[in-house]
Amino acid sequence: MGRIVYFSFPAHGHINPTLPVIRELVRREQPVVYYGTEQFRRVIQDTGAQFRPYSTQFHVPEQGPGPFARVSTTLETLLELSRTILDHHLEQVRMLRPSHIMYDSFAPWGGLVARLLRLPSIASVPSILVNRDIDARYRAGPGIEPEDPRLTPQWYASFRSRCHASLLPYGLPDPPSPPQLLQTYGDLNVVYTSRLFQPMAEAFDGHRFQFVGPCFEFRPEAPPFPFELLDGRPLVLVSLGTVYGNHPQFFRMCLRELADTPWQVVLSGGGNSLTGDLGPVPDNCIVRSWVPQIEILRRCAAFVTHGGMNSVQEALYHGVPLVMAPQAADQFWISARASELGAALVLDPLRMEAGALRGSVAKILGATRYTAAAARIGGSLRAAGGHRRAAGKIHGLIRRGADALAQGSGSSVADWLRRDLALPDVS
Repeated sequence: MGRIVYFSFPAHGHINPTLPVIRELVRREQPVVYYGTEQFRRVIQDTGAQFRPYSTQFHVPEQGPGPFARVSTTLETLLELSRTILDHHLEQVRMLRPSHIMYDSFAPWGGLVARLLRLPSIASVPSILVNRDIDARYRAGPGIEPEDPRLTPQWYASFRSRCHASLLPYGLPDPPSPPQLLQTYGDLNVVYTSRLFQPMAEAFDGHRFQFVGPCFEFRPEAPPFPFELLDGRPLVLVSLGTVYGNHPQFFRMCLRELADTPWQVVLSGGGNSLTGDLGPVPDNCIVRSWVPQIEILRRCAAFVTHGGMNSVQEALYHGVPLVMAPQAADQFWISARASELGAALVLDPLRMEAGALRGSVAKILGATRYTAAAARIGGSLRAAGGHRRAAGKIHGLIRRGADALAQGSGSSVADWLRRDLALPDVS
């Protein structure tokens, strides 16, 4: 069977959903070479994939993917990262002779490699799909991040010209547009949510875009937690994830507003040390740098979150309603969608009035409609199939391509694929 080469975007929210999918592909005897940064070497190798490190010239800004301060900065960074990958890894990949290129949809270099090698492409989509209509619909809502002042028609024209000049030496006469750099979709797209949660799902081709639901597993490396301290009161988890978890001011506000309530609160720093930053911890609160989030969510009544896709999907999968304080990027769209479906209340973390957080948690816990909406979405996520269905779709694509070539179609796999995307479900 042909080899898959996977190009990751090196961040927890992008890597984690792929791990059970890659493990399942390897279990099905599908060879996978997985490019990433050293930070993720062990978890990638644990799937059975062959780990390949990105070049030491590959530098992702420490702020993580959300975004690199502004859209214009993000585009500049993604273009530079793409050039780095093409310079240092294109010929390596060519020598691997893969049959398919798979990549994170926020890693446009994967799509560029697939185009240059004329190979079928598979995108791993860790967030909701976005098109112009979805962007316009949710940018009209309250609390959306301000527009980047650099994004003028003149800046776009200049950037496209620079993009063309940067990629022309590699043999790409038609460079990607700025929106295509921000979200690079493939011939097959594995989307880690359900059709119900995806806004305007009908706008996306049902063959190319496969909604497989969240792909997570109970992680054996999850940190220890004193579950014996949970005493049966309604449990509220507070977390801003791994990228945005170093916000002591927000956490101090959470502890202040959730103190002396009838709820028990677990606050996670997302791996960031919070020692000495929070002041006195109320008696009803447990603070940890890191918690086993899925195991906590299974016991939760509500979740205060930044709105990262993985966190939101994990909560809704377990029927947990949300109080959302989006920080950047797709978190605004995700929060708006969860609210639209009735499973969340959305706060503006920059203009939050005193008592707003406490009042929102009380409202969520006091009205069954939020829990009912979360349970409805959770049912759709569980029914979507998860990592086995994702691997089944990918495996079926590869098998059909191999069958087409074996029958002497006279075309490349990429040409065949673009003619026929009616994929069988082999999960």
